[in-house]
Parts: sequence; structure tokens; C-alpha cells
Amino acid sequence: MAYIIYQGQNIAIPDNVKIDELADGLKAMQNNVACSWLTLNLAGAEPKRIRLIVGPGIPIGIVSDPMDGHAVDLSDDRLNDFLHSPAGDDV
Repeated sequence: MAYIIYQGQNIAIPDNVKIDELADGLKAMQNNVACSWLTLNLAGAEPKRIRLIVGPGIPIGIVSDPMDGHAVDLSDDRLNDFLHSPAGDDV
């Protein structure tokens, strides 16, 4: 299960959405000069369509199961300090 965190709300991402493709799309929207809309169709007893505005300065995050197949990319060595747990085990 994966979620988008937007304006303090957790929004379930539909199961058929590929998380890496969503992340790449959100990154492109964040890097664009103008804002764009992300539309998600949520299934359930009462189906809903959610539209989120995405653009520069609008915080958005994705939380997903660590087993989603995404390989961590740590191209910035300054992030190494954040990858150690208090017990000393690497995350």
C-alpha cells in the first residue's frame, strides 16, 4: 500500500499506479514553472476523483512499502548522515 501525503492528508494511491512513474511525474511537475493537476480515481464503495495541484513550492510526498521494487538512489553523499539508525544499523 502506498500513500501520497498532501497538505497533511494521507491519500491512498490506487494499486494499478506504478510508484516510480508517479514519483518521476511529480518531480517533473515540481520542476516546471507552472502548476499542474494530478488526478487520481479512487475505487471503493463510493468512488471518488481527487485532483491535487502540484508545482514549485507545494509540498507533496509518497510513502510506500519498502518492497515496492524501488532501488534507493543516493547520488548526493551529503545524505549519508541520515541513513543511520540510532542503534548504529544502516537503514
